[in-house]
Formats: sequence, structure tokens, C-alpha cells
Amino acid sequence: MSLDQVGVLLVILLGVFGGLLCLWWGRKQAARQRGLDERFHIISSKSQAASWKITLVAIYILFIMLVCGVKLSAAPVLGIVLFVHMAGWAFSSVYYSIKL
Repeated sequence: MSLDQVGVLLVILLGVFGGLLCLWWGRKQAARQRGLDERFHIISSKSQAASWKITLVAIYILFIMLVCGVKLSAAPVLGIVLFVHMAGWAFSSVYYSIKL
């Protein structure tokens, strides 16, 4: 394993750890300020459902690209799907927060 690979692995693990830490801290602060109410749960469930629909569309588009002859490897495809899913979740959470 080269030094670049170790660096990338550490950055990925640091990102996962940072995300989980921020999720835990944010939920703790929201609970302290009574932010985890029915509205929060409705927004959360609707945004998760919407993000999975967006991800499904992205997967179909990637399959269509594969059938059309575009060479795709596993790592970039998984990165695209993960990015689309997380962005869809974030944008739909903002949308439903404003809408509801």
C-alpha cells in the first residue's frame, strides 16, 4: 500500500467519523432544544423517500450509459451514486423544511 493510498483511506475514514460525530452532536443539540418533534420526523421520512427516488433515477441513467457503450468502473459509479444520494437527501431535506 503506497503513501497516497494510505492518505486516501485516512481521509475517507475521517470523513465517515466526522459525519457520524456531526450527526450525533446535531441530534443531541436538537433534542436539547426540543427540535425532534413530529415535524422533524415527517421531514426526515419524506426526504429519505425522495432521495431514494432520485438515486433510482441516477442508477437507471448509469445503466443506460453502460448499455450505450460507456466504459464505467465500479469505484466512480459508486462514488456518483453515493454523491447523488447524499445530495438528494440534503436538497430534499431543505425543500421539505421550507415547504412544511
